[in-house]
Amino acid sequence: MKFVLLLCIFLAATMHAQVQVESLPELGMQPQVVATAAGVVHLVYLKGDPKACDIRYTIRRADGVDWAAPIMVNSEPHSAIAAGTIRGAQIALGKDGSVQVIWNGNTGGKKEMMMRAPLLHARLQSGAKAFSPQQNLMGGTTALDGGASIAANEQGHISVVWHAAPAGATGEAARIVYARYSTDDGGTFSPPTPLNAKQPGVCACCSLRAHLSADNTLAVIYRAATTPTSRGMTLLTSKAGRSTLTKLDDWQIAMCPMSSASLMPAAQTLRAAWENDGQIITGLMGASTSTAQQIGPKNAKHPVLAQNAKGQTVIASIIGSGWSKAGTLHWDLLDPQGSVIDSGDGEKLPVWSYAAVYVRPAGSFVILR
Repeated sequence: MKFVLLLCIFLAATMHAQVQVESLPELGMQPQVVATAAGVVHLVYLKGDPKACDIRYTIRRADGVDWAAPIMVNSEPHSAIAAGTIRGAQIALGKDGSVQVIWNGNTGGKKEMMMRAPLLHARLQSGAKAFSPQQNLMGGTTALDGGASIAANEQGHISVVWHAAPAGATGEAARIVYARYSTDDGGTFSPPTPLNAKQPGVCACCSLRAHLSADNTLAVIYRAATTPTSRGMTLLTSKAGRSTLTKLDDWQIAMCPMSSASLMPAAQTLRAAWENDGQIITGLMGASTSTAQQIGPKNAKHPVLAQNAKGQTVIASIIGSGWSKAGTLHWDLLDPQGSVIDSGDGEKLPVWSYAAVYVRPAGSFVILR
């Protein structure tokens, strides 16, 4: 009996050792992270006044301890915004390891500027020591609110995705998901292209998440708003100018929940995680949404995902956060079949922040908070 007890304790400790929680450099917030197959971890985060902050970028080896000295992403000081938790920096890696970053631009709190809030982009090319000057990608679209997303592949194709109102339109029912495409690794971009014009309606202050495959299929998960109270999630896939929309769930609520979502490759498809009424939902994207399941405790927001080569997945979320209210970290470790085999919680995060997670070369996970 004693042996069995000791074995259980050993196995529990071993599983828990697979997930390590670390603080961000410089007391940063809203981390976004990408780890390469070669073991380099690329990190962006926000620093400073939540209403007018800066974006910092750093790297380290996945099995290393120290981060490199951070550098500034934004060329205009204090041009990022953390307030609301869903408008901060997003990162993707392009051709030859170029670093591509987008973010919602700070308007200085001026109401007359809200309709013209910028969607900003900067890139760090391979071998460069500084990011390019930031540029506004909004084009003729207006009323940027919820956060955008950027996705890239190794062929130098970049997709920047956001939701906004067409020029002259107002209201959530008119909002459309747009994309701008680059075939030269973010040097130039196409004009804004509407992706869901036949079925408009996007929850204004919720962010979306995009993924671009090697064959240039673009996948986007976003919170629709086809009626004033319908806030279900939608999966949009687009290739060669044709879009397909799949409804993932429903949430009847007469308000904007200011939510974010996560999307990553998994088992020859994509795994997504999102919020529905304070509960994190995760599932494999495909012809059927029957794999969707509830994960973790109630009152959770802002899920992030990472998966190792064994098929194990960590889903980290924030419990109890809100407007100007800090939350605490919760994470679950799932086996390849989707069953929870370990979990942890308790660490408090800064106001307006959430977590990021990546995989070390040996298969263990690091959560940054």
